[in-house]
Amino acid sequence: MTDTGKRIYEFGPFHIDSVERLLYRREEMIPLTPKVIDTLLVLLGNAGRVLEKDELIRAIWPDSFVEEGGLARNISLLRKVFEESAGEEPFIETIPRRGYRFIAPVKTVSAAEPADIPAVVTPKRRPRWEWIVAALLLAGILGFGYYRLRPQPARIGSLVVLPLTNLSDDPALAQGMHEALINALAKIGSLRVISQTSAMTYQGIKKPLPVIANELNVDAVVEGSVQKDGGRVRIRVQLFEAKTEKPLWADSYDKDLRDVLSLESDVATAIAGEIQVKLTPREKQRLASSRPVNPEAWLDYYRGRFYWNKRTSEGFQKGMESFQTAIAKDPAYAAPYAGIADAYAVLGGNGTDAMPPLEAMPKAKEAALKAVELDDTLADGHASLGYVRLAFDWDLNAAQHEFQRSIELNPGYATAHHWYAHYWLAMAKPEQALAEMRRAQLQDPFSLVINMGLGWCLYHARRYDAAIDQYRSTLAMDPGFALAHATLGMAYEKKQMFPEAIEEFRKASALAGSTTLAMAGLGSSYGLSGRRREAEQVLNQLDKTGQKQYVPAIYRAVIYAAIGETDLSLKWARKGYDERSDGMIYLRTEPWADGLRSDPRFQDLLRLVEQGRH
Repeated sequence: MTDTGKRIYEFGPFHIDSVERLLYRREEMIPLTPKVIDTLLVLLGNAGRVLEKDELIRAIWPDSFVEEGGLARNISLLRKVFEESAGEEPFIETIPRRGYRFIAPVKTVSAAEPADIPAVVTPKRRPRWEWIVAALLLAGILGFGYYRLRPQPARIGSLVVLPLTNLSDDPALAQGMHEALINALAKIGSLRVISQTSAMTYQGIKKPLPVIANELNVDAVVEGSVQKDGGRVRIRVQLFEAKTEKPLWADSYDKDLRDVLSLESDVATAIAGEIQVKLTPREKQRLASSRPVNPEAWLDYYRGRFYWNKRTSEGFQKGMESFQTAIAKDPAYAAPYAGIADAYAVLGGNGTDAMPPLEAMPKAKEAALKAVELDDTLADGHASLGYVRLAFDWDLNAAQHEFQRSIELNPGYATAHHWYAHYWLAMAKPEQALAEMRRAQLQDPFSLVINMGLGWCLYHARRYDAAIDQYRSTLAMDPGFALAHATLGMAYEKKQMFPEAIEEFRKASALAGSTTLAMAGLGSSYGLSGRRREAEQVLNQLDKTGQKQYVPAIYRAVIYAAIGETDLSLKWARKGYDERSDGMIYLRTEPWADGLRSDPRFQDLLRLVEQGRH
């Protein structure tokens, strides 16, 4: 993109110079990638005008073929910046099926005219000795200035640990060490560490370090290798300044496999020292404290996490098997219990619907309590227990306590921030939920569930355009992510874009996972668009499906609400309460229930949920 003249655009608390290409919120510079800046400048240069998607793509990527997902991601990133500062006030409007328009008032200031430049005054000739003195003074000033302003090592406040090279015959060892090292570094509150799910996207991909730094917005990159030699493990690590690829430090460590927990702590502490990150006394203590662990149990645990992170029913089941194997080998090892709790919690949750909550959640609770009992300093265990307290016990105070404890122990644990955002949704505070979900996204920018979760928070905040953009951005990462198609359908539905909603629900139904949720959305969109017969057919289909597998009662409540059957909708919502469905905790902000809020029976149901049942 080229700019024919210098202009300064001012809008809301923001301003940007079209030549310097830097965006400021008042005096604070907002870091954005070049293509996001291009997107903003095109919108500002055409403020008030609808820009078609193809027109925008041609302007931003004139020499490349780029799909709509790239544009949607840029718009989503801009909205995040604006929403953080501007609250509910919109800046960018989505024009369905067409494009975008910048709708906030924009003041354009052109570059200074020649008349604004002070006139040049010819100085009087000075004696030669004055010039000599002036030259010596200037040299001294320049020398002192160079000394003060010479390039200094960049401050490192964020890093990514790239997948470690495996030099042994067990690939699980390198993957386990990779995640363990990330988890150890994430305990340092002043350091932002990219989570493993995002770091793993670079496995087998050779990219220049500056490119990785730009994509992840990090200051440093850690590379390394892992080798197993009998009962010992050797890890070699290198630290690079990301933007310059300058090597900053390298070292190797060798320990008995039983001391693998202390090994990861030693490496994390060394890295923190090299980048001059200040550790608090508690952080030093947590990094130093470790216990011997059965190395096979340790490997089984990280195998389980590998499967759990796939976020499929099959992945949760395989993960559970690995966690149970780890416990059999080392019953005092707390981490696998947290893994079991997480697997059961998601299997019994809306969207997965693999098990009834009354069957899955007590098992999740038992495992989470055991994890915390064995190791009260395990952040994963407190996050697991927090989610059970939230989604099953409906005890919001206890849930908040556990999430805060988890984040205190490991500020970089993205899952804790993710689930804490759901606590704020249950509290009917979507703005706090958005802030917490963005913290999770900072730690794990390529996580599908966290990116989808950000859309879910926007949906509950009634920011449907922004939610649509966020869901599209998520699907650009993985078009086969069924849950993102289903939740995108929900956002389309609230915009009364029923053909688009129905298409997304059908796509979700055809993909593995979230089938019954997609069916509920399909029935709702049929009902709201006046196609009652088709909505009733979906209800019949859910009845048949319910004979073979668990179908949450709340899904039927959604469809009955859409076709105006208030009595039946409230009846099935009450069944959702009896099932302990996690969908019940969001009723205070759920858009599908808007038509029921004035009914006294709905208010009674809300009170029951808020009281909980312990």
